[in-house]
Amino acid sequence: MAQNQEDARVLQAAIVGGGKGCESILKMVENDTLGRFRMIIVGVAEVDLNARGVVYAKSTNIPHITTDYKELYAIEGLDVIIELTGLATIRDEIEATRPRHVNLIDHFGARLFWNLHQAEKRVIRQRIEMQAEVEQERERIAQILNSIPDEIVVMNRDMQIVDANSSFLKNNHLEIGDIRGCHCYEIEQTIRGECQIAVDNCPFSRVMREGNPVPLVRKHIDANGHIRYAAIVGAPLLDKDGQVEGMIEMTRDITKRLRMEEELAARELRLQQFMELAPLATYIKNQAGQYIDINPAFIKMFGRNEKEAIGKSDLELFPRRAAETMREGDRECWHKRDAVSLESEVDLDNGTLFLSTVKFPIVDPSGKPTALCGLSKDVTREKEAEIKLVETRKYLQQILDDSPVIIITTDLAGNIVSFNPGAEVSLGYKAEEVIGRPASGFYHTHEERRNLMRKVNSGSAVRDYSTELLRKDGTPVPVSITLSQLRDSDGNMIGTVGMSKDISHRKVLMNQILQSERMAAVGRLASGVAHEINNPLAIISEITGFIGDLIRDGDPPEVLLKEIHKGFPKILDQVRRGRTITRRMLDFARKTESRIVVASVNSALDEIIPFLEKEAQQENITLHRAYAQELPPVAVEEMQLQEVFINLITNAIHALSGKSEGNIWLTTDLLDTKVRITIKDDGPGIDEKVRQRLFDPFVSTKPTGMGTGLGLSICYGIVKRFDGEIRVHSEKGMGATFEVILPPAANT
Repeated sequence: MAQNQEDARVLQAAIVGGGKGCESILKMVENDTLGRFRMIIVGVAEVDLNARGVVYAKSTNIPHITTDYKELYAIEGLDVIIELTGLATIRDEIEATRPRHVNLIDHFGARLFWNLHQAEKRVIRQRIEMQAEVEQERERIAQILNSIPDEIVVMNRDMQIVDANSSFLKNNHLEIGDIRGCHCYEIEQTIRGECQIAVDNCPFSRVMREGNPVPLVRKHIDANGHIRYAAIVGAPLLDKDGQVEGMIEMTRDITKRLRMEEELAARELRLQQFMELAPLATYIKNQAGQYIDINPAFIKMFGRNEKEAIGKSDLELFPRRAAETMREGDRECWHKRDAVSLESEVDLDNGTLFLSTVKFPIVDPSGKPTALCGLSKDVTREKEAEIKLVETRKYLQQILDDSPVIIITTDLAGNIVSFNPGAEVSLGYKAEEVIGRPASGFYHTHEERRNLMRKVNSGSAVRDYSTELLRKDGTPVPVSITLSQLRDSDGNMIGTVGMSKDISHRKVLMNQILQSERMAAVGRLASGVAHEINNPLAIISEITGFIGDLIRDGDPPEVLLKEIHKGFPKILDQVRRGRTITRRMLDFARKTESRIVVASVNSALDEIIPFLEKEAQQENITLHRAYAQELPPVAVEEMQLQEVFINLITNAIHALSGKSEGNIWLTTDLLDTKVRITIKDDGPGIDEKVRQRLFDPFVSTKPTGMGTGLGLSICYGIVKRFDGEIRVHSEKGMGATFEVILPPAANT
């Protein structure tokens, strides 16, 4: 203990000689590089006060600096004098004169001390360098561990945590001071969850027992209720003798990887299912052009099974011409690194196939193409259908070109898109003159075209609409128009198509037929007209006969004049009545220019009833009228509408002829918003076979020779022209009911 205290005491030393050696010792003491030697310099003696050692001593505030070394003896607590002059005389003098408690280290002892110090200094330097290298290596290892994204923790034999990397600390929101010295099972880790202490499932126990690395995968549910997977590897930590002194444990979150593997497996399964079930011939080639996978559709289409195709190129599988076709697009696909679409014709042993193919590269994660996938569809039927469609289009175009019918198509704006040669001939325009112009320019008024388009846009079609189109020179062309929607393949309206037949000759013939029908109607009305005219003639005859009797009897002039004044107005009234009857007949029979007017159906019926009542009375038929009041007017050619009524009523009268009595009911009412005129009889009815064709030309219910069979056909055409409809309800033996339904006039 005393020795230790002595070793620990700091020696007080003085130096004799102020040269280089003095300076070196002063510096070692100042820098504390003497190692275990603890010493302070309290004085320096040197004859030359400008010597290096003396100058340095002064700069470090050495308390005693002298030219006489004997003065150093007086320093209190002086333990040793170091003689550095190298002179034996001075050494001997100091030895002879020094106090007994002051030790002497002469020049040779100082040199030995210096050499020992330098050796120890080198050892210290080496130790420092080794410590620096060890520290540097430790820092490098720490950097390596901290740069690893996996969690790493080091434990001793007692399962106590010694160290951990930054990933472990960061992921678990810890500091190293929080866990150092703690048992591993006391720390709940985010990735792996709470420690499962069961020995069989503990990597620490197995590592310590077996001395080998132990891998395992642990599953747990995190705080958010999500399943997570951790891969854990425990490795033994060995001492210098190779004995296990602890464990290094590395933990990695493999949840994403497992999910990706599951997703990859699912994708591979879906891909396999796609390959198996895809209706298209699907194949994959490597960069050498060899097939590495094919699906059943490929086998069926090309007649090559997997054993024959896998590992083979197109030239090895197919005839050269077919192989060249199958290779089309491969090089372009590899070069562009993009999909290539092509259509091809392949000649195989079992016939020719038309294929529609898409080829695209399969790339690795770096984007480099590694294989080529092809999807081929057999479009042979479609191609044949396309060829037939082209032929059909040519055929239809030939029909359009050769047809004398005016065929015009328009877009949604009403502008002309196509104009066939028949239209060029009939209207005098060249197609290039009218394409792009509005089709309404062919009509007398734009309103007429708009009215037709309203019906077409509502989903209906205009059929056999009689009107006039204007030629290039302004002359009208009578036509019958059928106008309907033009639709695309998806059913969307893209415009209209109109077919117009030049009916100039037919119109002349129809006018003749109408005139004949009108004259026949006049003949049918003759008896009624004769009765109407006979009444005023009888009154006129009676008045004039009475005046003639007065003249023959020689009555006085004043009496005669009185009777003339009395009878003359009556004669004029009857003359006006006869004139009205004849004018009505002439108006009906005369061929006049038709014009559409707003008319009342009740008035139109009332005007023709007087002409038909006489014929009905002769057949013992009663006409019953029941008109709804305040019916909206209709826009019609009134005379043609009356022709319809006359025809239907006359047919009813004829149907009741031969019966002891009969009834005809004339009623008007509203059906929804339209005006309905009903003509019903209690006659024998109409047979179903005849009823189905009743409005066809030359179909008649009358005996042969008693009708042309055109009356109802004309009625149908007239009613349809005014956007109306005509219906018939009849059963054999139950009479017949005809309904004429007309839309109300606009703005009513």
